[in-house]
Amino acid sequence: MVTPYTQSLLLYAYQASAHALTQTLHERGHPAIRPKHGAIFANIDEEGTRASLLAERAGMGKAAMGELIDDLERLGYVERAPDPTDRRAKLVTLGPKARQVMQIVHEFNDGIERRYRELLGEQAYQMLRTALRTIAAKDDMQPRMR
Repeated sequence: MVTPYTQSLLLYAYQASAHALTQTLHERGHPAIRPKHGAIFANIDEEGTRASLLAERAGMGKAAMGELIDDLERLGYVERAPDPTDRRAKLVTLGPKARQVMQIVHEFNDGIERRYRELLGEQAYQMLRTALRTIAAKDDMQPRMR
């Protein structure tokens, strides 16, 4: 039997979590939300964020981000509003439905953290978090909204 690469194990863990989160969102009244929409929810600021910055934070192209924004705007989750610092620019802002999604996501993630602690024990859980922070090596790993 071939041992999976660590990268594959990380992917499998993410996929299981994303699937469970999507199911939870669907069960709680948001059936249109897909894992790809996380590129916006995970990267948007409380006061709104320009599409170009959302794309940069998500590591994706502006056109692909524009499609996600269009999709969520059509579904009533986000809006485009004038940027008060530059009237030529637009901010992507969260509407009430998106704020509901964010609350569900935070509740879900708190539950996942508890589950990981239970499965691993506190010491292994903290070691996992330290190892993942080292691997991620990202300067800005703070959540945008809470």
